[in-house]
Amino acid sequence: MNTYRPQAGPDPTRVEADAEEPELDPAWIALVPGDFPYRHFALDEVFHLAGGIAWPGPHHRDYGVAKIAHGACCPGLHFERPDSSRGAGELWQAMRLRMLRSSAPHVP
Repeated sequence: MNTYRPQAGPDPTRVEADAEEPELDPAWIALVPGDFPYRHFALDEVFHLAGGIAWPGPHHRDYGVAKIAHGACCPGLHFERPDSSRGAGELWQAMRLRMLRSSAPHVP
């Protein structure tokens, strides 16, 4: 996960030098948002949203895609690539790379 700061500009992970942080709590956004093919994940790693409620497993009308539980692939929770499913390992690697890129010093 990463925080989004509206005053940050095009890259929400960086704040302009002259910008001041607001007195508000930042909102959280997923590093890799979206639905993923659930056949690559263990059944307890997938869920769907219906009526604003998260339900376990894929929705019967999601046509092969589902949302993935944060704990299945978060680099902050798993210091090594998880082996619970192929999808969790691949998503962990993608999130880890994105976190490393966003934390690298910006060179103009």
